[in-house]
Amino acid sequence: MKQVILLFSALTLALSPNLAQAGDVLAGGEVIESSSFQGENGHTVSGGVSIVQKGDIQYLVLDPDFLFDGAPDPKLGFSQDGELTEGSIFSGLNLDKGKQVYRLPVDFDATNYDEITIWCDKFGVSLAEAKY
Repeated sequence: MKQVILLFSALTLALSPNLAQAGDVLAGGEVIESSSFQGENGHTVSGGVSIVQKGDIQYLVLDPDFLFDGAPDPKLGFSQDGELTEGSIFSGLNLDKGKQVYRLPVDFDATNYDEITIWCDKFGVSLAEAKY
């Protein structure tokens, strides 16, 4: 039992710096846009999403209430008027639920889009949109 506790303590210490750094990244940032996801094409997706500016860097932040029912090869990108903008996909979706922080490309300009999109690359369909 003592070994299990020591292992748990070691894992907690190993993970804590990453969690603290993720929180520090957004401290003092300004929310530029925010919205909530709506599932598409039969998918259930919910939760808040924001674009946060901190200095010269922008981040896409999925809120702790984010929930995605799963699909093969989900990607994050941006749309304009309901159409995925070519070249706007910037990352794969790392987790199906919970808070996540993604750094946006240096040349990203939120005014070029009106939706955050979760896209299925494998089937070429939108899984969710968050209109802002």
